[in-house]
Amino acid sequence: MKVAAKINSFLFQQASLTTRFAVHSLICIGIMTVALWFLVSNYLINGILRREWETTAQFVRTEVREFLTAEDFTTKDRKPVGPKFAALLRHITLMPDILRFNVYNPQGVAIWAAVDKKLVGRSFADNDKLQEAIQGKVVANMSFLSQKENVSERDSSKKVVEVFIPIYSEVTRELLGVMEIHKRADSIDRDIREARIVVLLGALCGGLLLYLSLFAIVRQAARKIKEQEENLLKVQSDLVASQRMAAVGEIAAAVAHGIGNPLSSIRAAAQVAKLDCDECEGPDLKQKTLTMLDEIIQQVDRVQKRMRGLLNFAKPMEPRQTPVEINSLFSDIVDVLRPRFAEAGVSLQLDLEKSLPKAQLDANHVEQIFMGLITNALEATPKGGRVTIRTHTLTGNGSATNVHICIEDTGEGIPVDSRERVFDPFFTTKPDGTGIGLPLAKKFVERNGGKIIVSDGISGGAKFDVVFPVGRSN
Repeated sequence: MKVAAKINSFLFQQASLTTRFAVHSLICIGIMTVALWFLVSNYLINGILRREWETTAQFVRTEVREFLTAEDFTTKDRKPVGPKFAALLRHITLMPDILRFNVYNPQGVAIWAAVDKKLVGRSFADNDKLQEAIQGKVVANMSFLSQKENVSERDSSKKVVEVFIPIYSEVTRELLGVMEIHKRADSIDRDIREARIVVLLGALCGGLLLYLSLFAIVRQAARKIKEQEENLLKVQSDLVASQRMAAVGEIAAAVAHGIGNPLSSIRAAAQVAKLDCDECEGPDLKQKTLTMLDEIIQQVDRVQKRMRGLLNFAKPMEPRQTPVEINSLFSDIVDVLRPRFAEAGVSLQLDLEKSLPKAQLDANHVEQIFMGLITNALEATPKGGRVTIRTHTLTGNGSATNVHICIEDTGEGIPVDSRERVFDPFFTTKPDGTGIGLPLAKKFVERNGGKIIVSDGISGGAKFDVVFPVGRSN
């Protein structure tokens, strides 16, 4: 039992705020509804009964004044007054709910009985209800009678209530006696049930309305809290990324400062050596020296290029937007890379929409984005493969809103578990890769208001989709 309780407690703690509130509030509002129903219904029922007994007492006292006198209660000779009480009984029982009555003197002795004459002369001083009535209160015995000696055979199946009514003298206000009225309780019982049902329905409706209102408020608050948590996580992620980029920027600046000047000196020395190589003796030595010097210059240019990429990635670069014809930009990029495609044995397919609208972009950023994406596609495509570049317009509400660029290759593609990381700085699957190209491309795309998505290509390779808004401007 303890283990089950601990498990239930743990599961409840793991539940959402809305679920926990739903359970807690349902229990609390349920208890409150039951308590409210009990208190209000009892108060209402007591009011109904009090009004019922007061009305009955007023009616009986009025009828007593019409048929009896003060002497009829105090005389010792009961035979002459018997017919008066019988006449009063016949008159009172004309009222549908009253059945009969007994009469007691102030000492609690029965002086007249409607059914059982043997009760006359007996003392009922131990009857608590009768004693309260002798003290001046109208009292009802709500324990419904079932004894046949107290009710007639004709009424034995009815619920009956005993109402004790003190009778006073009109002149001296002295207590003359107490009348015990036997009254049907069917109508009272019906009124009580109706009152309980009405109060119960009211309490349930009120509790349900309160529950739904609070649940709606808490559910909305839970959504706001969840949104704030997501925003906080995003802000924290951006902060971590910003701190990381600041660190990268510091490292890049230190690296650039530390090796930039030596690289420039090495390159300059290689260029001077090429000029001096004209005086080298022998054509073979001259050619070999020139080849090595060219290799030095290429490697220096490669290192400097990677340093520029690292610096560009680390430092903030706000776009300078101008209308850019993306198709023309692709034509220029393809012309530059066409020799590399021919050398790699990879075909290039262009599917460019002729009516592609201009977009407000930074031309330098866009050139670096697509130069890097096309180069990556070329390097990932084996000999005999194909790289496809497509452009088209995404329309909405009948007007052009975005331009869509798709670059697809027929290489091995990007594993699913690596797709979320390809845009992380320094993550690469290439042996000699730096892991800066795709993060830099994503950074430039987002700074120009676009988005970039990686997925599987039609032929199994990788596909990069880039979308830019047409009319965006700062």
